[in-house]
Amino acid sequence: MHPLHTLTSARLHFSAHFDDNHHNADLIIAIADNEAQWQNLPSGELLYSRKQSQAPKCKKGYQTQLPNAKGTHIIIKENVGECELYLWLKDLSELIKSVNITKAKNIIFLAENASESTADACMRTLLAHTEEMPNYKREHKAQEVSIEIIGDYSESDFLDVLAKHKGNALARRLTIFPTNYLTPQIYINLLEDIAKREDWQYTLYDKESLAEMGAGAFSAVARASEVAGIVKLTYTPKDYNKTIALVGKGICFDTGGVSLKQPQYMYGMNDDMMGSAVAVGSLLSLSLLQVPYQVHCYLAITNNNIGERAFLPNEVVTALNGKTIEVVDTDAEGRMALSDTLCLASQDKPELIIDYATLTGAAVRALGTEYSAIFSNNYDWQPNLVKYGAKCAEKVWPFPMDKHYLKALDSDIADLKQCYVTGNADHILAAKFLQQFVGKDIRWLHIDLASCRHKDGLAPIPTDISGVGVWYTCELVEQFLA
Repeated sequence: MHPLHTLTSARLHFSAHFDDNHHNADLIIAIADNEAQWQNLPSGELLYSRKQSQAPKCKKGYQTQLPNAKGTHIIIKENVGECELYLWLKDLSELIKSVNITKAKNIIFLAENASESTADACMRTLLAHTEEMPNYKREHKAQEVSIEIIGDYSESDFLDVLAKHKGNALARRLTIFPTNYLTPQIYINLLEDIAKREDWQYTLYDKESLAEMGAGAFSAVARASEVAGIVKLTYTPKDYNKTIALVGKGICFDTGGVSLKQPQYMYGMNDDMMGSAVAVGSLLSLSLLQVPYQVHCYLAITNNNIGERAFLPNEVVTALNGKTIEVVDTDAEGRMALSDTLCLASQDKPELIIDYATLTGAAVRALGTEYSAIFSNNYDWQPNLVKYGAKCAEKVWPFPMDKHYLKALDSDIADLKQCYVTGNADHILAAKFLQQFVGKDIRWLHIDLASCRHKDGLAPIPTDISGVGVWYTCELVEQFLA
């Protein structure tokens, strides 16, 4: 059994009122906006007087210990209100880290004063912090965590949060696995297992079938990989009138190929498959939400290896749509693998294609790691795309897609070059390259996952690997296709 199937999640319980039995909690999260609400908390009068004496330090929330035998940690925050959701989640996450939640088995969320959006935000953060991630340290022992929600709530009130959390957790787990725990063969098998569990349709286009189909761009990258393929997963509701496609870059390890990476850049390249992890995580969330749309998910899975069969600069290969590509840099393999995958996705004629990839260092240099870069073939859509990111606290920023950028990819020998030898704006050139493989009249969004890895976690996420993109996809699909 793959370790993915053994990782644990928190158990949820619900109670109407806080009572004496709850004083054994390791951690309490409470919401209070005013003095009266503070006074009603456990040891509320004492907590409020402490808080008043430290008021300037409490803008992000208040953390202390209760005067009980357990020494229960308590974190108190105001409702989200007018605060930017990203900052509110970030502040709560930092407070939770400060109490070493890894040792907390029993957590209580006092939600009686929480607005709906605040309750969702708290649960989102607690679930992210208590989800077990791959850990191979000898002393590591998994522990069951219980989260009890106090107030007029039931599990049905958090189905939306739980669905999105499960997708994000899957994306993070897949990305964190060491290279030898997620080879292309293991990954392909694992996706088949997940498809059976979730009742998705599963199709594998292996190396041989892709070569016969004429997918020369993907096949070039996959030549030196022992196993490779494009996996198609499909969620189909009973009734639907729209179809969308998710496309993910799944390079399980990227050496750079013959354009070999230096050691400091090769370390960590097991996360070069995060685009595919976000795509399948998004598919999981959308299917759990039972969206009334058919969703196809195409995952380009291979290693980018060195070896005598590895593809070389100056090769010319033919993509699935007939376009010829001059190879320039074998370390720009992601756009090669995605080009044929986008062609496949376009054959379904979906209303929307979203592709996800850890594609360029240029996106990180342009934005840092709190935003992801977005590119679309529809300029009018861009303001809304930014709003969707702010609303779900997975921030994005658009870049230009003017036609003249494509001039840099002119080739003397092929329809276009894979990339530019030297120069700037590689994130834009990569997007312009990918655009050439999107079907006519299909709306398309490319997400270059600059915020895939953020030191000490991104907003509610405690791990460096953020799984960013799942919440954003759910927000976008809800707004765009409504």
